Amino acid sequence: MCHFIYGVIDIVLLKHKHYINKNEYRFKIDLYSIILILKFITMKTFLKTLIILLIGVSFSSCDDIESLADIEFTTSFSGDVDVVVPASVSHASAKIDAVSFSGKATIDPQSDSNIKKYIDKLKSSDVQEVTGTFKKVSKPVRITTGSLSISQGSKSASWSIKNFDVANGAKIILDSAEGQWATINQILMSKNKFDAKITGTVDNDDVSFTVTIYIKSNFIANPLK
Repeated sequence: MCHFIYGVIDIVLLKHKHYINKNEYRFKIDLYSIILILKFITMKTFLKTLIILLIGVSFSSCDDIESLADIEFTTSFSGDVDVVVPASVSHASAKIDAVSFSGKATIDPQSDSNIKKYIDKLKSSDVQEVTGTFKKVSKPVRITTGSLSISQGSKSASWSIKNFDVANGAKIILDSAEGQWATINQILMSKNKFDAKITGTVDNDDVSFTVTIYIKSNFIANPLK
């Protein structure tokens, strides 16, 4: 609208300047100059404002635009920790109160096809579930004291076990009461191998069992990352 008005003024002044006397013409020319200056200032201000707005919008929306390409997927990791408690030498002559045991398994996140596919594009991990399920139990046994841990270098998440009856299908829920899942998220985001380990004492010897460590997590990846 402003450009239209300025254009009309330009046409009128140029078309009718030969009908006015010198003083009026001088006045009209001065008025015309002022209008031109105002036009220049207005246009310059408009362009400046427009550029500032565009820059502001660009910076504020870059992350929003990138996030449109986010890909969400859920995957799980598991590892079997085998435990063998040997027969005690003193078994025949004394009652067994506690026998130590330990077992460890290594889990490789890159064994999952999605992790491997987006190996350099992962933005976040959000653990949903962590459990330990017992199987291949050779005979009934109780873990009197023990711990289960998931670790990688200096990063470690652990849970205590006490008076737990081991049987096929028995499950330990490994929650995040002490922030363990946050540590597991860090471990998973490294995309490198990590260890699952169980240690402790049982109330019987000559027994074996396997603990399947299961981790379920939601991931966000972005091809533009």
